[in-house]
Amino acid sequence: MKKNKMLMLVLSLLLVCGMFIGCGQKQQSTNTNDTDKKTLLIYCAAGVNKPMEGIAKEFEKKYGVKVQYTYANSSELISQMEVSKKGDLCVLASKEDYETANKKGLVLDRKDLVYHVPVIAVPKGNPAGIKTLNDFTKPGVKVILGDSKTSPLGKLASKLFQKQAIESQVKNNVVSTVTTVNEMVTFVSMKKADASIMWEDNALNASKSIDLVQIPKDQNLIKTVPIAALKSSKDKELCNKFISFALSDQAKSIFIKYNLKPIK
Repeated sequence: MKKNKMLMLVLSLLLVCGMFIGCGQKQQSTNTNDTDKKTLLIYCAAGVNKPMEGIAKEFEKKYGVKVQYTYANSSELISQMEVSKKGDLCVLASKEDYETANKKGLVLDRKDLVYHVPVIAVPKGNPAGIKTLNDFTKPGVKVILGDSKTSPLGKLASKLFQKQAIESQVKNNVVSTVTTVNEMVTFVSMKKADASIMWEDNALNASKSIDLVQIPKDQNLIKTVPIAALKSSKDKELCNKFISFALSDQAKSIFIKYNLKPIK
C-alpha cells in the first residue's frame, strides 16, 4: 500500500511539473513571436502623412510588418537621419530633397511615387479675391508661407515669387511662416491668412474650409515625391518589399483617394 501511495505521489508531482513546463514553453513561444515581429522605421514628409498611413495599414495586413513613421518637413527629416544614423526608408517632398540626402550619403536609389502640385490656397469663399500669384502683393493681403530656410514649400514659394519678380513685395505681406504644410492648412482654415502656397492634395483634403486657385503650368514648379531605402537599414530586402508595395496599384488607389496623382 505504501509503495502504491508513493508511486501515485511521484506520478502526481511529475504531472504538475509537466504542466508548469508546458505553460512556460507556451508563454516563451508567445513572447518570442511578439519580439520577432519586424518593424520598419520610415521618415516621412508631413504633407503626405494620410496616404502613407493608409499604405502602412495595408502593408501590415499583407506582410505582418509594423510600420512606424516619423513626420516633419524634409529638411528636419534629413537632419534626423544624419544624426541618428537609424531608420529604414524615407519619403521626402521632392527630388531636390532626395538629392540633398544623397549628397550626405544617407540614401540608396530612389523611386518616384506621386506628383506634388503647388497651388494658391485661400479661406473658403476667397474673401481677399486672390486669383494670381501677383495678388500676393496687394496692399492689406495677409500671407502665410512655409519657412524659406527650412520648409520645402517655403523654398518653393520663394522660387515661384522670384520667377514672377515679386518676392520682395510679397515679403511685406507675410504675417507668419511655419515649417509644415499642416500648419498652413490650419492657419488658412481659421482665416488667419488670406493666401498661402501649399500642395494641391492638402488643399483638396481640407476643402470644407479652404478653396484653391490653380497656378498656370508655365508659372508653376511641379514636384515629385520620392521614396528611397536608407543606407542605415539592416533589412534592405524588406525595404524593397515596402517600396514595391508603395508603387503597386493598391497603393496608387490610396494616393488617388487623398487627391494625389500617382506617377505611371
